Amino acid sequence: MKFLTPLLLASLLVIPSSSGIYIASPDYVSSIASADVKDVINGRYGDVIFATSSGLSIYTADGRWYSVNARNPRQTDYGFLEPLDNMVIALALDPDGHLWLGYSCGLQIGNGTGYHAIQDQDHLKNLNINCIRRWDNEVWVAAGSAGLHRWHDGNWTWYKPGGPSGAGFYTVVSMVVDAESDALVIDSENDGVWVLKGHARDRRFEQVFFGDDPLLTVSGVRVDPFGGVYLFNATTILHYSPDEGVTPVLNATDLSTFPVTINDVAATRDGTLLVASDKGIYGLNSSGIVLHLTSRDGIRENFVKKLFIDASGRCWFVVPGHVGCIPLIPQYPTIPVA
Repeated sequence: MKFLTPLLLASLLVIPSSSGIYIASPDYVSSIASADVKDVINGRYGDVIFATSSGLSIYTADGRWYSVNARNPRQTDYGFLEPLDNMVIALALDPDGHLWLGYSCGLQIGNGTGYHAIQDQDHLKNLNINCIRRWDNEVWVAAGSAGLHRWHDGNWTWYKPGGPSGAGFYTVVSMVVDAESDALVIDSENDGVWVLKGHARDRRFEQVFFGDDPLLTVSGVRVDPFGGVYLFNATTILHYSPDEGVTPVLNATDLSTFPVTINDVAATRDGTLLVASDKGIYGLNSSGIVLHLTSRDGIRENFVKKLFIDASGRCWFVVPGHVGCIPLIPQYPTIPVA
């Protein structure tokens, strides 16, 4: 098992007793609207914003929940919102801190007081929004099988699959910005991993290779706070940076002698790589596996679908029927391992 970034041994992750793990059971009025979480982002006000199949849910800095969906429009901290649909698929904050929401029927963009909808093919060549990411003063939108759209200063550009920009992909399923190299790294459904470097006018998309072969069998891409990105599928985690290329991190067999399926990964600012699996949450650093949380430790289910590290350093996780939060406290010398 090889790690690619300098991982800090002096400040390790600790998980308190199960009483420190927060569990939210879906309740539209008093908790998260649904445990079917599609996307998660950090908000402007110390809050965490969740896109779910039953609406938008916001966990405020003082520990309160409120939700909004198409049946229940309301005032939010990001303006009055009447969602286009109950299912919210993708989220982002633009350079002005306005909230963008993606649906299967279009896009909503906040302006500080309310929202305007984009549901026409003059702006979006496909209305089924897959994911949204801000890149400096731009917002990038993946729409259906129509490749990527870029918003900049109110203007839209379509990067057509197979077009002159070199975009050799159709359906984008995830994308992140590597701030260290100023690059957008893109994972497509069937056409591999691609990267767009810098902000030059004539920039072109480049396919990512692993050795001599295109990197095709990737389920998702996640940011590494130390630079580069993590790429993963059910059995493997890799690391990629435009300067160093692709390097192996670990295989599922490194986690357990029993079969383990990798569902998601998240990297913390203290150098711990967290892995969501069907056997719980694993935590690893350069000394090896330092954490293994299962249902016995308070996360309710062993099958962990998603992970998200918020701006406060907490780790949010999604299991069947529940959403939870683990406080990450990098100040204790020992780590309990289940």
